[in-house]
Amino acid sequence: MLAVLVAGVAAGLLLTWRWGPAAAQRRVAAARADWVRAHPGAVLDPDGPASPQDVALALPRGWRVEEARGRLRLVVHDVPVRAETWVLRAAGGSRRAPRRREVVAADVPTGTARAWVPLHTSADSMLVAPAWAREVGEREPDWLPAVRAQLQEHEDLPAALTIGDGRVVLLALDDPRPATTDARAALVRDISLLLG
Repeated sequence: MLAVLVAGVAAGLLLTWRWGPAAAQRRVAAARADWVRAHPGAVLDPDGPASPQDVALALPRGWRVEEARGRLRLVVHDVPVRAETWVLRAAGGSRRAPRRREVVAADVPTGTARAWVPLHTSADSMLVAPAWAREVGEREPDWLPAVRAQLQEHEDLPAALTIGDGRVVLLALDDPRPATTDARAALVRDISLLLG
C-alpha cells in the first residue's frame, strides 16, 4: 500500500515538473530566447513586476499580477512593442489556481478615452472586463468603430484588447510559439498606427 502511495506521489511530481506551469514557462522563455537571437534589435528583459499602468488598464477583475516573466521588447515596423507573461493569482483569498497570460502592449497617444474589446471570448474564461469597464457615463471613443473593424480580421485570436491611458494592451492565452507573439505584436502595431 505504501509503495502505491509513494509511486503516485512520485508520478504526480514528475508530471508537474514535465508539464506543469514552471515547465510551460521554461518553454516560453526558451522559445523567446531563440527568437531574440534570430531578430536583431529584440531584447529580453529580466523577470520582475508588471507595469503598473498596464495592470491598471488591462487586468481582469478578480485577479492580481504576481510577476511578469519572459519579457521581450521588439520593434514591429517602427513601432516599439513589449511582450511578457503575467503570472496571475486570484484576488481576495480565492482558491483558484494561478494562471498565465501573455500581454503584448505598445505606448500610443489615446487621449482620455478608454475601451475594452474582447475577441472570441468563449475560449478563455479569463477574458473578463477590467474593473474600470463597469464605470458608467463613458462616451464611446470616436476611434472605436475603426478599431472594431480592424479586430474583425482577427476573430480567430482569443484575446481581449484594452486601449487607454496612453497604451494598447492585448491580453491572451500564454503561448510558447514565437509566431503567435509575432502575430499579436503585429495586431498591437496595427491598432497603434490606427490610433496614432
